[in-house]
Amino acid sequence: MWKRLPWLDPFLEAIEDEYRKEPPKWTLVEPEQETYNYIYSVADEEDKFDTFQLKKECAALLRSGEATVYRCISPLGEILLVSLKKDPTMPSWNLWWRCVRVILTRKKRARILLFGHPKQRLTPLEGEPIQESHVNGGATYPCNEKTIVIYRKEEMTRVIVHELFHASCSDPYHEDTPHIEADTEAWAELVLCAMAAKGKKAPFMKYMNEQLLWSVNQAEFIRIHHSVLSEEDYAWRYLVGRLDVWKSLGITLPKTPYKSIKTLRFTICEPDDV
Repeated sequence: MWKRLPWLDPFLEAIEDEYRKEPPKWTLVEPEQETYNYIYSVADEEDKFDTFQLKKECAALLRSGEATVYRCISPLGEILLVSLKKDPTMPSWNLWWRCVRVILTRKKRARILLFGHPKQRLTPLEGEPIQESHVNGGATYPCNEKTIVIYRKEEMTRVIVHELFHASCSDPYHEDTPHIEADTEAWAELVLCAMAAKGKKAPFMKYMNEQLLWSVNQAEFIRIHHSVLSEEDYAWRYLVGRLDVWKSLGITLPKTPYKSIKTLRFTICEPDDV
């Protein structure tokens, strides 16, 4: 069985070791004008992935007083959260700082900007292609831990983990972009399930097997209804390519009757904020 794979125990031990520690120290401080200037500058940047302009919408609500900024600082860096007053984002400070400590092994301070837009990942009409706007929720520059930007509330923690991997210089640079993204997403979901299990094998296996069932069905849904057949199709890099990465790690994918999954939410696992 895949639970006996040689990489699995060291991987889980690293996560369990994180949860033996107290959460990183952090404190909330009043945002400075520089904070607002940074948020507005990021929101105004052209972004080919944020085609719905979710960042700009959040920034406009902030300017009009319909959103609030939380500034959380730690020895590990700074997290900024733009939360909409009509649909607030409940912050997970302990969890988010644990993610930073687990993934960013270099002694550098991260800066993460979170726009808590409520727009969900929904499938387009049947037969239409799945585009960047349907799935993307964040971006960062490789090897730059100060450029992490997230712009959806949905699956915020998963996207933080995904972007932290890019920031940590862990990308397999010998691969093309679809395979880099597939590798990053596959490991992000492994980390998410492991953190939900606090590194314990039995609950990790439960969470990960549920995630595998979800992912297999989702990949089949987008193949049938949106013709996502190869890496040439944009959604492949996230929703199909991850299956290939897991198989390459020795994980056995479940054989399950096809069940329609119309949401483009990647995961069903949510770690606790502890």
